[in-house]
Amino acid sequence: MCGLLIKEGDEKDLVRLKVKDSKLLTKGTREYLFDKIKGVAQKYKIITVEPAEIDKAVHNHDGLNLNRLEARKSAEILNELNPNKSIIDAPSNNIKSYKKYLLKYVNNKQIEIVLEHKADVNYPVVSAASILAKVTRDNEIEKIKNKIGIDFGSGYMADPKTVEFLKNNFEKYPELFRKSWFPYKELLNQKFQKGLSEFTQFLKEEQKHKSHTLEDLKKLEDFGFHFEKPKSVHELAIMKGPCTVILYKNGKLLIQGKEEAKKVVEKFLSI
Repeated sequence: MCGLLIKEGDEKDLVRLKVKDSKLLTKGTREYLFDKIKGVAQKYKIITVEPAEIDKAVHNHDGLNLNRLEARKSAEILNELNPNKSIIDAPSNNIKSYKKYLLKYVNNKQIEIVLEHKADVNYPVVSAASILAKVTRDNEIEKIKNKIGIDFGSGYMADPKTVEFLKNNFEKYPELFRKSWFPYKELLNQKFQKGLSEFTQFLKEEQKHKSHTLEDLKKLEDFGFHFEKPKSVHELAIMKGPCTVILYKNGKLLIQGKEEAKKVVEKFLSI
């Protein structure tokens, strides 16, 4: 977020620079205007809001939501720049309520505050501030790319590079993403659903295999089988007869020997 302080008479210089809402300008044009705008400004203040802070606001930490977080950040900017008049691009539909909340955090209650939707389109000074914010944001993205050594594009989901990076790296670089961001949440949900599906399938497979007990094996004594000492810590019992039957501590059976004898034992034990 950015606040830009200018003398009212200097607004014509911003008009001369043909500033526009940053979203309506190319990357090259924004970068060209960046220093030009700072040259017109008396002062400016740029605030970077990290993903974790946004997530807390989305989850109502400290009574926040996204609009209230933006209002507090706007107040922080106003408190430093302390203008006579401020024009703010309002995120809320309820302008009256938003202004009341904003003023709670503004030190100078005498500031004339104008709140409008699309102020970044309608007022050159707000357009200029949006350009400084956007260029700063893009520079932060470049820093992340250089740090991790991956070009993931613009960082917006309209960019196929960003989409692919998110799919492949949302677990590897979780600190880069807002956990409340819908595309991130959707991938987590897909992972959960896949895990749930695999676990359900596992349970179904397990249900196919009856857990057996020593009592089951004792029935084989009537058919000439006898117990032998287990050979590993995982084995509960071993029975020898026409074939070998091993009962493991987890209730699973292993039957070894001639196929005909194995089939008889399997049928007898309902395997």
